[in-house]
Amino acid sequence: MTSSSVRRIAVVGASDLGCSFALAARQAGHDVTLVDEHPQSLKQMSLDAPYFYGAAIPAAVLNENAIAQVVLESNPEIFECFEAEVDVRVGTIAWGAFRNAPNSAHIGTPKLGLVSQDSNKLLEHDVLVLATGARDFVPSFAGWDLPGVFGVKAGLALLDIYQCYEGKRTLVLGTSPEAVKFTRSALAAGVEIVGMVEPTQHFAAGRLAADEIAGLGVPVLYGRIITAAEGKTAVNGAQLVPTNGSGTVEGLDCDTICIAIGRLPNIELPAAMGCQLRFDASVGSWLPETDAGGMTSAAGVYWLSRFTGGEEQVQAILASIGGDTVAPAAPAESVARADYLQLWVDTLFQTGGSNVMLCQCEDVTRGAFLGLEPPRYLDGQLRHPQTPVTGRCGVPRIHQDQMKRMTRVGMGHCQGKRCRDEAALLLSTRFGIGLESIQPGSYRFPVRPLDLDLIAAGDETPEMRENWLYWPAAPENL
Repeated sequence: MTSSSVRRIAVVGASDLGCSFALAARQAGHDVTLVDEHPQSLKQMSLDAPYFYGAAIPAAVLNENAIAQVVLESNPEIFECFEAEVDVRVGTIAWGAFRNAPNSAHIGTPKLGLVSQDSNKLLEHDVLVLATGARDFVPSFAGWDLPGVFGVKAGLALLDIYQCYEGKRTLVLGTSPEAVKFTRSALAAGVEIVGMVEPTQHFAAGRLAADEIAGLGVPVLYGRIITAAEGKTAVNGAQLVPTNGSGTVEGLDCDTICIAIGRLPNIELPAAMGCQLRFDASVGSWLPETDAGGMTSAAGVYWLSRFTGGEEQVQAILASIGGDTVAPAAPAESVARADYLQLWVDTLFQTGGSNVMLCQCEDVTRGAFLGLEPPRYLDGQLRHPQTPVTGRCGVPRIHQDQMKRMTRVGMGHCQGKRCRDEAALLLSTRFGIGLESIQPGSYRFPVRPLDLDLIAAGDETPEMRENWLYWPAAPENL
């Protein structure tokens, strides 16, 4: 490789695909920086981004040195990247990515905003590869804000990465492939799985997985749905009801509840960058549009994800970076995961009703959201009934940003990571339209809740304060 063909490549996400790509790109002679936000601090974990840890994070994560060692040892691929002289930056958040655009023509070389507890940097690069992985899907039910309720990605992280899971008796919601993976890890760690809740009569992960779970002795509670997590200061049980409408309430003792219905791709960075998105029913979410080489609609920005393919993406992206033509890959067999997510949300709503809290940040119920009720901080004189905006021929035209402004659902500190997906599914049922017809809410930088003094000075400089009227410089002809 000649010096002119060496590219500065930034990779966001040290998943197996992210590490595989970083290694391959380094072996091809490129300068590679690999960024990953784990290990996270207790404060970052408490903000439920990207995983929903809930309100009961183990105290062991306070021992940052020990946790850092455990987290790194859980990912051997990261050590391979270190040895291959990849510039590895762990515990570092990629909070923004900036490129020249009509309203930001001064950026110059593309830059990636990075911040950790020790440093703050705008990393210049030629190519950006987004291997940002998955986040939790966590639909609401009564008591889902109790300590002890968490998402499956958070549960797997505490079990397999941080190795500090504290649950003793866990109830698993869902029979998805993620639920099966969590159950395996939890049993291996000595956790009792008191049951897996499935509203249908079918195991979502398939017959082989169902046979495996049966062989492990875990009861699958078919035809049931959770109506409430019980407890005053923490989970001490769960209430289940049959989905056939008989109304018989069944109590179950447990100290933790894992929401394992599904997972969704982390698309904050490409969405906030303005990359073109498309709805994918096999994923149940929006994804960046890419060409055969994995490049998004933004030149030099690539999408690398298990949601869109396998290891073949690594070589396809490398070939595209090298200027080679990449043939389209054969379409993978897909399963409409959106249907399973919709089934859960609809069943939880039918059995739990409209008074369940949908948005934990802003204390908005399902009923208040679907009724387009204005925020409660507006007093009675300022609150007026609202009606949905409709398009031609009575077809609803829904944009989640408009719904957010009217109801504040998705406007809290978690930036909608807990509620935006359930909100879209509720709107889909309420107005009888497909998810692809609901414009998703926008993302903005920073894509993680951050203390702003980590990425900017906490106060203006004396020079700025003295000349604030003309900062950064007064006009020459003044």
